[in-house]
Amino acid sequence: MRVLSFIVSLSILLGTHYVAAALTWKTFDISSVLVEESKGVTYLDFEGNQQPLESIAKNAGANSIKIRVWVNPSDGNYGLDYGIKLGKRATAAGLSVILNLHYSDTWADPGHQTKPAAWAKLNTGDLVTTLKGYTRDVANAFHDAGVDVTLISIGNEVRAGMLWPTGKYDQMKNLAKLLTSASEGVKDSKFGSRAKVMIHLDEGYSWSTQEWFYDGIIKAGFSMSNVDVQGVSYYPFWDPTDSTLENFKSTLNNMANKYGKTIVVSETDWPIKCSQGASRIPPSLRSIPFSADGQVQWMKKVAQVLEGVPRGLGKGLMYWEPGWIDNWSLGSPCEDGGTMFEVTWSGSAATARPRS
Repeated sequence: MRVLSFIVSLSILLGTHYVAAALTWKTFDISSVLVEESKGVTYLDFEGNQQPLESIAKNAGANSIKIRVWVNPSDGNYGLDYGIKLGKRATAAGLSVILNLHYSDTWADPGHQTKPAAWAKLNTGDLVTTLKGYTRDVANAFHDAGVDVTLISIGNEVRAGMLWPTGKYDQMKNLAKLLTSASEGVKDSKFGSRAKVMIHLDEGYSWSTQEWFYDGIIKAGFSMSNVDVQGVSYYPFWDPTDSTLENFKSTLNNMANKYGKTIVVSETDWPIKCSQGASRIPPSLRSIPFSADGQVQWMKKVAQVLEGVPRGLGKGLMYWEPGWIDNWSLGSPCEDGGTMFEVTWSGSAATARPRS
């Protein structure tokens, strides 16, 4: 059995003035927690007592968790039943839920937007109809299970489109139809306006990317009345030239001024170990250490940018997978891309110690 403990105080990350009390979403994505628990992982609170991860997050100041949902995963992990199980735990802990619908049987991101196998042969019209029904049905399933869902992301990092090839970036009219259909699925669900609709792109430091995408779908027939929240991923290690705090700030400010929508940072983290840091992270960020303290510094800086978004439109900060200790890199080019734990074990025995 592996025993884990938070490496930094979540209350520092989410409970101080650096993340304004006015934020609607103070969130951790803990989608992997059921997978980890099935492998024997348990979590400790700040006093060293075993607690569910969602309860530790709640007690530290989080008000919500994010859950990814795949359509028909081969092993059931991240499927609907998996998500509802975790969502019910979140609700029992007093947390609201953000659903991150990938619209795939596996990972969806800018380089992978594979249709679910069951939808692969649908024509465009049938795909649009199926997407609306699926989105509505998933939302209703969470509703009927008593899960408090407040935000639903229709797709994951859809800068290059979704449900390829039908909704790829070079098929903007199809993409606009699909996004409209997914939004209607949320609005037609039992949550109604209670669950807000989010479109989520990566490259939160790139105004040209955000403007190109939104202007493109608008020109293709998408109405911005169909989206409530614009979500961005902002990671420091993918573009050493452009992923600066200055570019991030100007991007969010430009989005707020042009589109007038609520904005959330739907994914971010800071690495604990990154031997490539000098070449992957902008020079202006290299003074932030790769440590637990560096994670705190990073979150404070991102939160401060959100707090400064015009008209108070910066409304959410979501840290991606702090407890996924079987995936240290978290998909980044770093050896430890942002987990908040360290663990040592010998055979079946384990001891967890906070990083310092």
